[in-house]
Amino acid sequence: MAASSPLRSTTIDRSLLDDHATERIRGPEGKKPYALITSKRHPYLPLAIQNYTNRAFMGSKPDELTLAARTLVTETTTGNVVSRSFSKFFNHHEKFAYKPTGSEYTFTIEEKVDGSIINLFYYAGEWRMASRSSFEGPHIDSAWSIIKLKYAKALQNLDKDMTYVFELIDPAMPVKVIYTRQDLVLLSVVCKDGQEPRPDFDWGIYPFPRPRRHGASEVKPKTLQRLNLENEEGFVIKFWQTPQDKHPQRIKVKFDAYLRSIAVPPKPGAQKEAQLTMGSSFTQTAASQPALSIVVPPSNQKVVETYLNRRLNIHHFKPEVIAATMRQTKEKYLRSLESIADDYGGDAWLSEIDSVWNRVNALLSIHEAEWVKDTTSLQREGHKPSVANSKIARQGFERRILRGRKFDAAYRTALMAWFTGEPVSKQISLVLNTIVMPPDLCTDNIIGQLDPETNGG
Repeated sequence: MAASSPLRSTTIDRSLLDDHATERIRGPEGKKPYALITSKRHPYLPLAIQNYTNRAFMGSKPDELTLAARTLVTETTTGNVVSRSFSKFFNHHEKFAYKPTGSEYTFTIEEKVDGSIINLFYYAGEWRMASRSSFEGPHIDSAWSIIKLKYAKALQNLDKDMTYVFELIDPAMPVKVIYTRQDLVLLSVVCKDGQEPRPDFDWGIYPFPRPRRHGASEVKPKTLQRLNLENEEGFVIKFWQTPQDKHPQRIKVKFDAYLRSIAVPPKPGAQKEAQLTMGSSFTQTAASQPALSIVVPPSNQKVVETYLNRRLNIHHFKPEVIAATMRQTKEKYLRSLESIADDYGGDAWLSEIDSVWNRVNALLSIHEAEWVKDTTSLQREGHKPSVANSKIARQGFERRILRGRKFDAAYRTALMAWFTGEPVSKQISLVLNTIVMPPDLCTDNIIGQLDPETNGG
């Protein structure tokens, strides 16, 4: 790897940073603009935190800057690296994950602490902190309170050229695992060029707690993910190629029990209520839930409900406008899931949800196009929709929709609502209730739920 690589260089080209943070169409087959990283400025210092976006991994292999942009702090005026965490790493089953060869010099298996990342670094005469996406906020406040209470004297002995990468655990701000103490767990110490301690490093020189180590003679991710240690997330496995290696590779292994615990499936029986149709059980459930507010791994049924929740609030049948609105809704929905994407397969998982959404969209678009075609044809025959239509006109319309093309009872109900001038919102609900869904879109199994029988090491 070249010394100029963003994974190892102490200076990163500012034009490269700007390009990666710019939303634009990327690649010869790109269709939608997106950024590879985000950049968050310090409120008053010439610093910025760079972080990868999950969209950056939904395609070809990510480049080195994207991998390096994990709580990467640079100086905005020079591009100099001020603070660096370890680079992005993946769940063991993901396509971009490091693949152990068995020829590594050594490895360690450490507890994966379920907290919030905090980087401690020195800049402009002071020790400073950064969380994953901010230089200030409740996580920073909590981390500083821990330093002042427990480790104030330790600061004077720390190397000002290094970044101290911690995981903040705080019962007041839990992620999923509930810890009983407030502390900073030291994950690593990283140089500005990305170097970390060698495998024989003595961590006892620091007063900070370290992740608990798990003893094993070989790495078997499938076996490890089944351990399901109580109130724990999983493991981080680090590999060194030689005794002098200062750039260890990492993979994550999440416990099956942890993944199940953060999955909140629909209520039991929801699939039975759906009866393989969009019907009232789907539309009523969707209408009663806030759009895009639940950041939990969805099932196919939940994707359908989320789609419907938004569609029910578009009170017309204009296909171009509906398509644009639903595209925006999908993008917002996928972004809302990025914070948990790593637990379920990262880019591949988001792509799977994207495919489910697109499938639902195609089914509804075809059905709504038929609706517009049918109502347009009926108007041409002289059946004009109006609340003022007489009883005789309604009876005549009812006879019309009973002959010729055989509309089913639910579709006739929707057509009658249209002819009698019912509110468009009611018409939309009735039309959606007529759509028969494929059985697999009615399932409440969490998308991407890991199967220990098929996801091995």
